[in-house]
Amino acid sequence: MVSRKYKAIFVHVPKAAGQSIEHFFLKRHGLSWKKREPLLLKRNPNPERGPSRLAHLTAEEYIKHNYVSEDEFNKFYKFSFVRNPWARLVSEYKYGGYDKQYAFKEFVMKGFPEKDLYTNAYRHIMPQYEYIYDGEGKKLVDFVGKLENLQNDFDVVCSSLGLADSALLHVNSSNRRNSILGRLMARLIDRTPKPKIHYSEYYNAKLADHVANIYSKDLEAFNYEFTD
Repeated sequence: MVSRKYKAIFVHVPKAAGQSIEHFFLKRHGLSWKKREPLLLKRNPNPERGPSRLAHLTAEEYIKHNYVSEDEFNKFYKFSFVRNPWARLVSEYKYGGYDKQYAFKEFVMKGFPEKDLYTNAYRHIMPQYEYIYDGEGKKLVDFVGKLENLQNDFDVVCSSLGLADSALLHVNSSNRRNSILGRLMARLIDRTPKPKIHYSEYYNAKLADHVANIYSKDLEAFNYEFTD
């Protein structure tokens, strides 16, 4: 996302509160969710211009594909948010509908999207490190917040941009898609919401180690550990 109004670039790592942050700036620009093009959140039909969703450009790709000039990139405030890799993967497993096809272990070992920098499926499981660092290991953003400390870290972003109101709303596209259907079903079926399962319950030691190997750079760069 590029906001020339606030001279900011948000590097949106999928499944790390990106839609809530986008929504904050959409409201600031006076835009509806359907009118996102001024912030470069549109679809992209050309693989030579980046991923299928420009919202998921890496920091390096903003310059590489000429979405901002090098001068703008250097002058603008650049920020991103990351998430515990084990938790992020569980979230994508459910968000992407993989839980309808695979047990979690089967998804990780057999159903993982193939590496393809254009596809949205791969971008959703791509290491977060690759969004924020270039090929030579140089960090390209000014600030990296964490989903686990979302509002406090977003306060830092807003303070850096001179924005007094920093309150975030929780926004998730799957919730928006299913809200009407969910309300209708709730009227027909008396259901008690299931308690939220901690991400660690999806893993055994071997599977946790396997995921740690996939996201080893994330763990080192952003200081994450597997916790019960």
